[in-house]
Order: sequence, then structure tokens, then C-alpha cells
Amino acid sequence: MVKPKFAAMFLRTDSEVDLSRQISPCPVCTAHEARLVSATDRHGKPLTTMMCDACGHVFNDPVPSAEELAAFYARDYRVSYKGAARPRGRQVARNFGRVEQFWADWGHVLRGRRRILDIGAGSGEFLFFAQALGHETDGVEPNEGYAAWCRDDLRLPVRTATIEDLEKSETTYDFIRLNHVLEHLRDPVEALERAARRLAPDGVLYVEVPNVEVYARVKTRGNMFHYGHISNFSPWTLRAAAGRAGLAELADTAGAMQDRTAGFFQRASSWSVESARKPENAQRVRAALEAHAAAGPSLLSQAAKLARKMQGNIELTWIAARMGSPRMIGGYYVERLAAGGWQPASRHEPGLTPSRT
Repeated sequence: MVKPKFAAMFLRTDSEVDLSRQISPCPVCTAHEARLVSATDRHGKPLTTMMCDACGHVFNDPVPSAEELAAFYARDYRVSYKGAARPRGRQVARNFGRVEQFWADWGHVLRGRRRILDIGAGSGEFLFFAQALGHETDGVEPNEGYAAWCRDDLRLPVRTATIEDLEKSETTYDFIRLNHVLEHLRDPVEALERAARRLAPDGVLYVEVPNVEVYARVKTRGNMFHYGHISNFSPWTLRAAAGRAGLAELADTAGAMQDRTAGFFQRASSWSVESARKPENAQRVRAALEAHAAAGPSLLSQAAKLARKMQGNIELTWIAARMGSPRMIGGYYVERLAAGGWQPASRHEPGLTPSRT
């Protein structure tokens, strides 16, 4: 059942969408109670986005076919989203800085986990770090240009492949990373199940996605939704999808991650669809979207954000120009991590067990 009242608050006045067709069930909790939140993407092109009233998951509907998505991600996505078929030096430096921070914050979870797989390896910065720190690495990346970049420029073992292609192998991994990938996939629960099947005993899956509540707060009005972002998660709906896929969050990291759309997971018992439903989360997400529709971020906050971005771009451009090659840029950040006192251990820390709450 579609509830159009909220949509009238959110849609542009010149937008049109067919509310008479059958709406797809929620990809997370399978409920059929949904409301329309947008009829256009961030570029003003037609894109129908719904919100589930049972759990608060926000999703595009209808979802493109598997063939359409495969073609889009193989050739068009990076140009559409990043404006270039290959990563720029500034972008590489930014990504390496983010990966350095990840290892500084969460490297203890990876200690002793020998075999690492990055699903949606992007431009390869995470695998470069893992390889430099002594791990055995493997990666899959659906975009032809970026997969070739990983192989040619960073010398990484990255295949031009998708998460579905993992079914062709019985190889298992001690740590799997799914970073800003799940939101692009047609069925998030099924995708998490596929990733979980590739985990070794005691293996850990790290998942991170954009936070729809944060986007509602910081994005300019009408600049939230994207053809490639099929799912828009909140902290609850990410954990609900993981639970339905038979994954439980590590107790040692759950507290620090509770307000984020990110987490470390291990295999456990599956949740029922009823357990995934949480109407109070839907109310919270709806309030965030309504606030975005009503005003969006202030001009002052947008100006401050732009100033920070420009300053950061200057620094990143300088680092990229100074280092030269992508491998030299990566080496700079790896050395900086080591200089900060980070040391890999021979085995993973005790107590990294799934949360039962």
C-alpha cells in the first residue's frame, strides 16, 4: 500500500510518478507497507524511491534488472558517479587517507586474519594496505577500468568480477570487506548471504554503507538519491539485513558502531522477517527525510563544508603531485601508519565473538 501524503511534502511540484502499479516488498523486511519519498534522482532524472513503514528502509523501486546493473557497473558507473573512468591522483590520496584511518582504528580486528577478500575493491587502496602489512589478498571489482587500474597501477590481484561470481569458487577468507557496495546490489540480504558463505570458520565480514539519516542532514535538498544507490540504509536496517542473512555483530565492536551504518559480523543464526521490522525506526527515518524536504542544511553549514573540501583538495593534490605514482602515494600512507605506532600482531585478539544481543 502506497501512502502519498508524505510524498506530496517531498516531491518536486513538476514530478510525476505512477502510484497505481504494484510496489515491490521491502528488500530488508519483506513488508508491503511503503510510502513514496522521491520521484527524481540527484540529477533531476526520474527515479522512484520508497520508504518501508515497517522497518524504515529506503529503496529504489522498481529495481533495474541484473543485466542492466551489470552493464552499468562494468562501464558507466565510475564516469557517472566520479566523472572519470580512472581515479585521479587527488582521489587516490583521499582514499588512502581513509584506509589509513580504518587500519589505525580497527586494525586489531584483522590481526592474524591471513586471507583477505575485498568485494568491490574500487581503486584498490584497502588491498594495497593489506598486502603491505603482510596479508594474502584477493579482490573483485565489476568496473572494467578500475579493476585494470588495480592490476596495472597498484599491482594487486583484482579480478573483473561481481559478488555473484564468488559462487564459482570454494575459497574462503578470514576477513571480507564490503565497503560502500551493499547499497548498489539488487538484494542486500542475498548479497550478505553470498559473502557469508565465503567466510572461513571464525572469519569476519566488514560492511559499511552510506547513512540515509546523515545524508538527509548534510545533503542539499533533492541531492540525496542515485540510480546506483538502490538501498539507503539506517543503522537499524543494515543490522536487520545482516541478521536476516545469518550474521551477528562482534560484541567487541558493536558498541562503538551502534550509531553507524557499519559493522563487523560473523556467521550466526538468521533473524525472522518479523525481527527485522521496527516501526519506531521508520518514524525516525521519516522525520529525517521530512526535515530534509522542509529545509535541508543551512547555507552557513554548506559554505563551511565547501571551505573544508577545498582545503582538503589542496592538501591531497599536493600529496599526489609530490609522491607521483599511485604506489608511491600508497607507500607514503603505509609509512605514516607505521610511524604512528601501529604494529601487526601474529594472531587476532581474544574476545572477538559475535554479539548475542
